[in-house]
Amino acid sequence: MIRMRPTSAFQIGPRPSRRGFSAFTLLELLVVVGIIALLAAMLLPALGKARYRASQVNEMSGARQLLIAWALYAEDHADSVLPGYRYGLAATDFQGRQVQHPINARYPWRIAPYLGKSFDVMYLNENRRTLDTFRRMEDPDLGVYAASVFPSQGINSVFVGGDDLELPPTDRAFERFGRFCVLKTAEVSRPTELLVFTSARGPFEGRVVPGFYVVKPPYLNARRWAVEWNPDDGPEAWGHVHPRYNLRSVTGMVDGHVENLDRRRLQDMRIWANPADRPDWTLRALPNP
Repeated sequence: MIRMRPTSAFQIGPRPSRRGFSAFTLLELLVVVGIIALLAAMLLPALGKARYRASQVNEMSGARQLLIAWALYAEDHADSVLPGYRYGLAATDFQGRQVQHPINARYPWRIAPYLGKSFDVMYLNENRRTLDTFRRMEDPDLGVYAASVFPSQGINSVFVGGDDLELPPTDRAFERFGRFCVLKTAEVSRPTELLVFTSARGPFEGRVVPGFYVVKPPYLNARRWAVEWNPDDGPEAWGHVHPRYNLRSVTGMVDGHVENLDRRRLQDMRIWANPADRPDWTLRALPNP
């Protein structure tokens, strides 16, 4: 007869496993939350820089397309440059209707045919919301008017194409001041250095938006800009120029290339006026013959 040996309470050997789930402790949760916060703090600046860079690249691309359209306008008009702010010019809206003053004095509706009548090239990045506001206006005529005011890039109206509000480029003005304003592309002596468009800002419904149809030079017959750039100043303090990219402004030149000009270059009159020969150049009457 075989006897079974009783199992000892102290028997060494495999024992049935017990499976269960243990919860995180408060300390472990705090550690995980801290790691996530640290990673977010490291990632958010990188994402912000990426968005900032994308906006800058997008505006540079838009400026290049504006310059192509500007050159096409000159080809169609016997080398005459796109007028800056001039009275009595013909312009039509998307339905082919004539637009009236002051809409036709501004450049957007006159350059639109050379952009496939697309304002999306002129209203970029956060300024696209402004354009969408105009498109939703119940009164289409008001939308047409508003769309002529706030393109992302303003034109150098006084010295390229002429500005009837500041100093009309008439024969009488040229006799008095010389050829201060470029009316033909062939007149440009330094096409790589003469500014046509640059980043702008203007007032809209009690706030400042990143866009305006003209930009005004730092000097005319005297200095007109504030000495230092201050974003809290009104748009007129820097002639509606907006150095919104790390204190640089996306700027298109006559020859078709685009630069990001810093605050020092933006105040140099040699990029604004064809006859300027020094940074603080001002318009002076010619001596009597």
